[in-house]
Amino acid sequence: MYQYNPNLHVKIWLSNNPNVFMNLENQIRLIEMREKNPNDTIHLVYDSKLLVQTSVNTLHEFCKEHQIISIDAHAIDTLLQSENERKLYSFYKEEIHNLKTGGNLAVASDILRWLSPIFKKGTYTDFDFPIDTSSLPKFITTEMPILLNIGSLKMGRKEFILANNDFVAIIDAIAAKKEIERVQRGLITRLTHYDTDFIERTETELNEDSFINRHLLKFMKNRSESLYIAKSKEIIPHDIAHSSLKIRAYLIEVMTDKNKFLNFNKITPQETHEEVIKRLRKDLQAQLNLVKYLFFSKEYSLIKRILEKNDDRFLTYLMKKECDLYLKSIVVCTTGPIQISNALFNGYVVDTDKFIREIQPLSFNHYGLQHAFRSQNSIPLHENVLGMLKFLGVNEGELNDSSWLDSGKKLQASRTKLLTTRQKELAMSLPLSFSAIKNDVEKYIHKITKIPHQSFSSEEKQELTEDLKLILSCFSQTNEFNILQFKKILLSIHHHDEYTQKLIEDLENLCHEAIIFSLAKDKKIKLNRPSHIGQS
Repeated sequence: MYQYNPNLHVKIWLSNNPNVFMNLENQIRLIEMREKNPNDTIHLVYDSKLLVQTSVNTLHEFCKEHQIISIDAHAIDTLLQSENERKLYSFYKEEIHNLKTGGNLAVASDILRWLSPIFKKGTYTDFDFPIDTSSLPKFITTEMPILLNIGSLKMGRKEFILANNDFVAIIDAIAAKKEIERVQRGLITRLTHYDTDFIERTETELNEDSFINRHLLKFMKNRSESLYIAKSKEIIPHDIAHSSLKIRAYLIEVMTDKNKFLNFNKITPQETHEEVIKRLRKDLQAQLNLVKYLFFSKEYSLIKRILEKNDDRFLTYLMKKECDLYLKSIVVCTTGPIQISNALFNGYVVDTDKFIREIQPLSFNHYGLQHAFRSQNSIPLHENVLGMLKFLGVNEGELNDSSWLDSGKKLQASRTKLLTTRQKELAMSLPLSFSAIKNDVEKYIHKITKIPHQSFSSEEKQELTEDLKLILSCFSQTNEFNILQFKKILLSIHHHDEYTQKLIEDLENLCHEAIIFSLAKDKKIKLNRPSHIGQS
């Protein structure tokens, strides 16, 4: 048995913008995580080579403000402990140095979470789901020295493994040495020579069994990701070994040039571009089947609209869409969930008895931890077909950010735009709101001193007055509100009348917004001076 500490965390954010260390959405998520888990240790991994110095300075200020420990991935090379780790780190640097020619930040992040200088710091988790360890004990006894986000689809006497790497906990690195090395070797193999047998092996397993499984297979093949996992193997002839990075670089080159894209899609050298476009339209039209209509309605509607466009706009859409789908497929099969499952379990479907005995104890879900680590990008253990269909049928961006894809970037950019607008609104309104509450507290203190004794006992009046003065003491002479001081006095404040409780709740909400939108410095927020309030 092993003792897992759920209060140690690792976040990785590799910025694609040198002038911004992290987008506002993820900053807010990280601050909310800190607020929910005030006593936990949080590490933030970044790469200084991806940022200008002012961004690095801003990152350090952010970490200081929220008690987060920063780790520069660029400086961990001397801490690597094996030849496999050094090879993987070399691949990591290759990804980072070639971002304009196939290098991928998701692959880079996938690599980092399997290096000992990172995984020894705590549980790795993605940004796009909440974490709340407040109800967990300090240590949790586990049967295995490593935990992953693992769910499964129960199919008769077999289980389809869904192993995700959006959270990874190495509880005992020495005891987990065999599993860690299997993953590391698997990543090196796929980074060196891209290949995948996911579709073929899945088809074999599902076709052997029931009528329902065969229909599930048909359903899965209607998912764009499945189609492109199969197609990703055929990009370059099998007799030539190509690295994952080279294939991605080639794809980006093809998917950003219409002539190259059309030549790439030729079946024969004699086929004309007009014939290729006609066939591509026909292939896309063929996807408009009943399964797509029932379970992928958003994609179904989009395909119908695209087919109505002229050839130029049709190709523009197809090139962007195919680029994302190819890249997503290659990444998940290189360093993502499919490769992790392949490396650890040598496959994707196992007998139920073997799953329960050997794989289930590696799952966060096995220990009820899914309530603290709430990923949407997974299914429960032993899920039924209906649950799996719901999981497979969701639209882009509903399960995770996929911010390393063009489509994911656009979705996150639109969300960040709304948050930035909200941040600007709060920067104007919060000081006024705090000042208004200060004014209300002062008036209420003055009012209750004149309330007759029959409304309040002298003891109640004294308690209320003292508590209101405590709240008032959080407003300093320098026109600031001390959020940290307010949080401390809340522990000693008594329960009072409805009006007072409403004042306290309003202050708590204002404090929360000030912190998560980074409008407080050293847990203090500056207030508008009275003259400014009048002018506003």
